[in-house]
Order: sequence, then C-alpha cells, then structure tokens
Amino acid sequence: MNKKVLVTAGSTMIRIDQVRVISNIFKGSTGTQIAAYFQSQGDEVTLITSNPKLASALQVSKVETYCTFDELADLMESAITGGKYDVIIHSAAVSDYKTAGVFTREDNDRELVSLDASTKISSEHEELFLKLVPTPKLIDQIRQPWGFQGLLVKFKLQVGLPDDWALIDIARRSLDFSKADLIVANCLEWAREYAYFIDKHNNVKRTSRDDLAAELYRRTR
Repeated sequence: MNKKVLVTAGSTMIRIDQVRVISNIFKGSTGTQIAAYFQSQGDEVTLITSNPKLASALQVSKVETYCTFDELADLMESAITGGKYDVIIHSAAVSDYKTAGVFTREDNDRELVSLDASTKISSEHEELFLKLVPTPKLIDQIRQPWGFQGLLVKFKLQVGLPDDWALIDIARRSLDFSKADLIVANCLEWAREYAYFIDKHNNVKRTSRDDLAAELYRRTR
C-alpha cells in the first residue's frame, strides 16, 4: 500500500543582519535521497528542503523550499496540520540557536552596546558579540501541538562520542522525548559509512550508509 510521506532535508539559516547568517555544513543529501527512494517505490512524497537543486537532480517531484529556521517551521506546521501524512521523516539539520541581539563595545568600554541588525551592520566595528538563545525543537512539536498521529522518524547526529553505545544511549532518550517511533542515529566521524536504527521497542540495528534509504523504507511499510 502506497503511503503519503513528508520528508525534511537541508539546513536552516539564522540571520545576524539582513545580509549575514549563521548556518551549518549539511546540504540535505540524506533526506533528499530518502525522498527519491520512497518516491521510486510508489509513495506520494513531499520534500521540504533548503537544497532544491539536489532535489531536481534526483527528480523528486513535489518540493517546497526554505532558507531560514522560521521558514522551515512555518512550512512544517502548515504541511502537518493541513495534510494527512502517514509518515514524517525529519532529517533536516535545524539550528539549535537563534540571534537575540548583536552588540559591540565603544572606545574600550566594558559595557556592550546594542546594534541595529535590521539592515547591514557596519564592518568598521573591531568586535561583534552575538546573543544566542535556543530555538524551539521542531521535532518535539510534530505530535503536539501539530497533531500528527502517524509514523514519526527522527534523525540524531552527535560528534566525538567515545563509542557507538554512547550514541545509542543518547538516541534512546531522544526517541522517547520526541515521542517518535524510530530514530536514525550516527556520529559525524563515520556518518558516511553507517547509521543505527533504534525503534520504540528498543531494537537496535546497524545499517550501511548505502542501504539507509531502503532500510528506512522497509521499516515504514
């Protein structure tokens, strides 16, 4: 039976001012490959991505694009509350922090002075200081308040853990907190080689990177 699937991919930007942003290194290749694979199996797939060129190269039919964290949040909320998806695969690399102010010092004063970030901050300042505050966890809003009741897949990436079991332990707790059904976990150091699938029944399986999309498809049938 074919499914209606929503996949998120890519990375979000957080604005410093109107021309400068903070982002991350991820391009959305994993999520886009998953979307393309599910589509090839006959599923009705919507891909929300920051990298539409990759989606076009992999011939994903239905694509919505975003650049910033707020744009992704709005697209996800609209899609989830307005569409009856069977599966949501949230693989986008979402910013954990957003800017809440940009500051400098004047004439070696110890006090920070707030700058107007509504246009372009002058490059003449010798130092800039950013105030960063946490962003809402979009994965944690998919169940409530957005009301999704289908199969939810979460992705988790860590860096510099001592061993794979440390990653699996973190992933288990993350899975429970987000009320997801399945989590795909890996570390940056070996993310191109393999990943772990952990389900809500505490089953753990290591899968090669090349087989990731197919394994995920099998687990969401």
